[in-house]
Amino acid sequence: MRLPDELAPQALTYFSQILGRELEDVSDLAALSSRDLLRLADLLPEPILPALVSLLKGAGAGVFDKLLGDHEEENRELSDRFFTRYRELVLETPLDGDFNPLEAWLPPEACQDLAFLSSRQTFFLRQEMDHINEWMARNFGLGPFPPATQLEAWNELWSFLTRR
Repeated sequence: MRLPDELAPQALTYFSQILGRELEDVSDLAALSSRDLLRLADLLPEPILPALVSLLKGAGAGVFDKLLGDHEEENRELSDRFFTRYRELVLETPLDGDFNPLEAWLPPEACQDLAFLSSRQTFFLRQEMDHINEWMARNFGLGPFPPATQLEAWNELWSFLTRR
């Protein structure tokens, strides 16, 4: 769901107060570093997180991806904390069983965009093989792959998608 345009100025004013710097429009929000966006998200109360996500999604290609922390170790804790809080907020029921991060952060329909997919390689390679096998079988009919073969699974996925 997208934040209505008429509410964007109020959200930006609130974000400005939290950050202690002026955000006049969505482009100012988009220009923040990954670290600053994650710090902002960490300081926001949970009910406001969807407004941040909505503004970032509407700010152009790659801006929402900053919440992944640019895959830098120093941002990992903030990124993990954001996605845990956001997931708990938007899911109607608590997670039963084992949560598969690939289902949430690598939607199969987005895999047709090879630039997007390539930006997720590091994320993919950090996942457990059980999650990779489950996700690849369900969405692409690929696998299973033996333990510790994340790179082989990635290469198979890439080959499969570029053959289409």
